[in-house]
Amino acid sequence: MVATPLAAPAADPSAAVVGFLGSVLVAFAAGIFGFYAVLNLRLNRLESQGPFWRYLALVGATASLYGVLGVAETLVRSRVLTAFGHGALLVCIVFLSLSMREVYYNSALAPAEEEGTLSLSTLRRIESAFVAVIAVEWLVVLLIDQLLVAQLVKAGGSVAFAAYGVVFGEKLESMTRGTTLDTLRRHLLPVLVCLGALGVVDLGTFVGVAPAVVDGVRSVFVVLVAAFFVTATIRLQQNVEGLSAPA
Repeated sequence: MVATPLAAPAADPSAAVVGFLGSVLVAFAAGIFGFYAVLNLRLNRLESQGPFWRYLALVGATASLYGVLGVAETLVRSRVLTAFGHGALLVCIVFLSLSMREVYYNSALAPAEEEGTLSLSTLRRIESAFVAVIAVEWLVVLLIDQLLVAQLVKAGGSVAFAAYGVVFGEKLESMTRGTTLDTLRRHLLPVLVCLGALGVVDLGTFVGVAPAVVDGVRSVFVVLVAAFFVTATIRLQQNVEGLSAPA
């Protein structure tokens, strides 16, 4: 019996080149984003915002790792690289979603638990279940070697995590309007949506979409993620300048 390859090679060499360059852009853009998130954390004067900036620093680190692994995957086909690439993508989405949740529950305008909202402890249990999906994803890719199952796990986890973060991001609109966090939120939501889409696009090959088309769509989203990270980084840099300016 001939073993099924982990992923089909790119039908168009230009798609591989675009994917390589897109991954390089994500690695650098996310790395710089994480650097400025750390600077904001150090200069932050509000203790309640500390977790938010820490989550954003982790977003930058994991997104940069995803970009580095994407570069490696264009050079070497490896199930290990694929597994950690999927994991980095999911963890990045989780951290970005948690940053939105953190701001929401630390807001003075957040509704009280008795008004019918889920308690923070309940949400954290749900989030722990989400994180377990990442472990399942790694086990599926590394041990079971079932590509379709792995792609379904990645797609389901990506959509669930991204939707979770978008819900809190939208709830924050009225609470943070006109503030630095509101501006940053507007830049981060497109990043979250594009990351979620990246988790789903590979399923196209299983429903009859040509591999070249799937590779092209994936490359577009990768480039968009890098572009949105750049705009969010500009906002982080402006906030650093404002925090470091003499009173």
